[in-house]
Amino acid sequence: MKNQFFYKATIGEKEYVASLNINKVIRTLTDVDGHLIVILDDFNERVTQQPDIDIKTNKMKGFKSVRETVQSEIVLNAEDAERFIKITEFEG
Repeated sequence: MKNQFFYKATIGEKEYVASLNINKVIRTLTDVDGHLIVILDDFNERVTQQPDIDIKTNKMKGFKSVRETVQSEIVLNAEDAERFIKITEFEG
């Protein structure tokens, strides 16, 4: 697939080869270490458990499920960031 960019992803102590769809990239940000944060145009719904606090007594009644809509944020290491910029930069 020509629209996939392959990069090294580290999860925990393991390293994987992962990919992202270049057509879904909407923004990138570079940090001071040369890492590139890639924000994708793919909305995901995430459900988390949060404490349910009674506002009258200020005590926890239990937990409630909260749904959040988030976008994928992928952090590329400096080496992969350099490759990504080379293949995606506009030369006009």
